[in-house]
Amino acid sequence: MPWIKKEKAEKLKEHFPSIKINQYKDNISVEIEKEKLKEFLSFLKENPEYQFKMFIDFSCVDYPLSNPRFQGVYILYSPQYKERIIIKTWATNEELPTITDLWKGAKWAEREAYDMFGIKFQGHENLVRMFMWENYPYYPLRKDFPKEGIKNTYLPSLNEPENSYPSHDYDPYHTAIPTLQDLEVTQKTRMPEKKAQIVLNWGPLHPGTHGTIWFIFDLEGETVKNCEIILGQLHRGIEKLSEDITYTQVIPYTDRMDYISAICSNVAYVNAVEKLLDVPVPEKAKWIRTMLCELQRINSHLLWLGTFALDLGALTIFLYTFREREKIMDIIEGIAGIRLNSTYMRIGGVRMDLPQGAIDVIKHFIKDFPSKLKEYEDILTKNRIWLRRNIGLGIITEEDVYSYGITGVVARGSGVPYDIRFTDPTDAYDKVDFEIPLGTQGDCYDRYLVRMEEMRQSLEIVKQCIEKLEKLKDDKYLATDNPYVLPTLEETFNSIEAMVKDFNLRIYGEQAPEGEIYSSGENPRGELGFYIINKGEGKPYRLRIRSGAFYNLQIFPELIIGRTVADAVVLLGSLDPVVGETDR
Repeated sequence: MPWIKKEKAEKLKEHFPSIKINQYKDNISVEIEKEKLKEFLSFLKENPEYQFKMFIDFSCVDYPLSNPRFQGVYILYSPQYKERIIIKTWATNEELPTITDLWKGAKWAEREAYDMFGIKFQGHENLVRMFMWENYPYYPLRKDFPKEGIKNTYLPSLNEPENSYPSHDYDPYHTAIPTLQDLEVTQKTRMPEKKAQIVLNWGPLHPGTHGTIWFIFDLEGETVKNCEIILGQLHRGIEKLSEDITYTQVIPYTDRMDYISAICSNVAYVNAVEKLLDVPVPEKAKWIRTMLCELQRINSHLLWLGTFALDLGALTIFLYTFREREKIMDIIEGIAGIRLNSTYMRIGGVRMDLPQGAIDVIKHFIKDFPSKLKEYEDILTKNRIWLRRNIGLGIITEEDVYSYGITGVVARGSGVPYDIRFTDPTDAYDKVDFEIPLGTQGDCYDRYLVRMEEMRQSLEIVKQCIEKLEKLKDDKYLATDNPYVLPTLEETFNSIEAMVKDFNLRIYGEQAPEGEIYSSGENPRGELGFYIINKGEGKPYRLRIRSGAFYNLQIFPELIIGRTVADAVVLLGSLDPVVGETDR
């Protein structure tokens, strides 16, 4: 996606002379003092020459030796000019002004920054922790917080009775663990303002929540009067862990975020690292990546369709979609060696070439699948129950998309043509022809129609990839001649130079020059972005993961008010979050 041109950014100095403009590769960042931040952001949003209406992400970076210590980083997008920009400001006194009055999507992002860094946001209406429980005394993404947690000095002997020591003092993993009292305090703190008579806990372990998400509904009969979402049950600190491992070692962690579409997550990450390191990717690897991402997209949408229909009582569709999904899982397993967490991508290409017969199997699938897709549509698309449950529910407007930072199918269902494959193509996406399906009403039914058409478009992309790959049969699949790319096992076993290179990269990491980059990919759940700051070491100084599912889910409480609990099942299914990605 084109970033704002430096000349256009320089023109901002006519209105804000004190700003500093920095460029690394094509990423443009503008630094401004905290006192003028809100005025500057409002100008970028409203001025017709810029129109950065869409909120993409907010995060913080910890510089312990600096004063002020913490820097806020905002990423915005202009739908009018199809440009991105990064804005930075220092959090003096560990405080920043809230921007929730400019973009509603900043609400959860600011809570996460408070939870992980301890930054306070002046004017935020509900600044409570995002992932950790309320009594937790530490801020995990600060540099002085050890990745193994805060070690306790008191470890009782095995003979001591369990109730003879405080629960927080004994922890075999050396980290504080929440007590029942902690969870009660968390629930009480985050419970919405009571507007009715009944409080209903939905989840965190409930089949309708599609993962471990905790919803608190304030009900009047069956009608939802207020709602709060508590995340954190699957929070594993991936951003923290990434600060102490090499860029290659981060790849398996991306598998475990959106585990339903692990390959798409792999590709978004390695593309960001390749842009940071200036690693060229062989043509064959680009086409393999594109083909597998689209197969994974179909795979993800099939799982969504089957479980979504099952939530509404359509068991037959669940069985049908999993029939086809198994075929794709077999294809992925045959190519990558594992069904789910494949870790098939590598910096500089893919782990191994396509096995013999893989293309033939994929050809058979894409020939057979359109008839199955029609079968699903014949059952659902004009079904009276399906129409009644979906039409008019959860309407998301274009303004909602920009304000909340909604991306992926949920944005396109509202008629916003925001697709990273089209606006900022990586790999072979700039060489394939496909259409972007759009909705008109922005309701659950539109999101269903868009996903169904997306599967057809993915089939077309896969066909084009196969045609190209048959011509690139003997080409390289991994750029092992690049100093940042690991050699293959065969090269390592047969060459002393390759063995030394393999040792150095695995032990010391990719010694990249100082710089920073933001790059993203079109995950089935929306824009999955990686903001990487490198300090010349073989590991990231800061790795921020921008989750599409996290921002898409944030609008749920607003949409469900005035609807029923039964509608909550449908609405959540249409948003299609994956908790591994929301929590990271």
